[in-house]
Amino acid sequence: MDSLGRLIAVEHELNEVDDALCRFAEKLGSSQVGALHVTCSDETEAEVASAFNRYFVAKLLPELKPGSRAPFRTTNLGGRYEWGSVRVAEEHVTNAQARQGVKLVVTKINAHAGVVEEGTGVEFGWVDRYGETSACCGALRGMLEGSALPAVLELGEALSYDGLDRRAQLASHRVVPSELCGLYAAVASARIQADRAVRDIGEYRPASPTIFLVLPCVTLNRPGRDTELVVGQYGVDRTQRRPKVRYVGLGDHPADYHFEYRQGRVILTDSNWPPAPEPVA
Repeated sequence: MDSLGRLIAVEHELNEVDDALCRFAEKLGSSQVGALHVTCSDETEAEVASAFNRYFVAKLLPELKPGSRAPFRTTNLGGRYEWGSVRVAEEHVTNAQARQGVKLVVTKINAHAGVVEEGTGVEFGWVDRYGETSACCGALRGMLEGSALPAVLELGEALSYDGLDRRAQLASHRVVPSELCGLYAAVASARIQADRAVRDIGEYRPASPTIFLVLPCVTLNRPGRDTELVVGQYGVDRTQRRPKVRYVGLGDHPADYHFEYRQGRVILTDSNWPPAPEPVA
């Protein structure tokens, strides 16, 4: 398993995730590297955006202007993948250098959840904001509480895209403990938004041969430095006519997640992750 795969489903520092992304990209030896970063509009997501820019974008992306590098970004309520955005990001980095080989486009999708530690317990989905306890992510919380905002309704629709009512799983304390609801909602949402990006990639032809890495993540908004949990990783090979897709990581069924809090660090497992060991020949 590569250095990025070893991070899946375990809480890490923000720079650890971005450093692993750098190593992955450098090992691939692409002719050009581009990036799309999808985050929630919430103020708390400034930290993960800044880390991505500092530890990945500034090292590998081409200069937009002298001394300036930036990813293509979408920022909206709940960190929803906007259909077509990866196509624009890919087109933007398809220059003469990119056409000389196979380029890499990294799509990083961040959902987020606040973390509150009290004594030996921990609860997700809330943050101390300007001296008051506040929902974090407010869009995901609104979805669970029946908000009729259009963006929130979109999040709810995405969580039931294949006929499975994940929102009902999250809302049932018999299925998902209330203190874990904010975390599980963010994990499932990031996974589903990444799946949406992968479907988008498969329905168009890139401007030049491209490898897409789609990374669903959850930012853990802590009182101190934020951390991050990589939900999984999609690799989409668009160097031939037909796309080749591979995914490793957590599934998208909240009822299937198993939570551990070991030495102040989140660890998740489910029936998809970790993978079963290969049989010995």
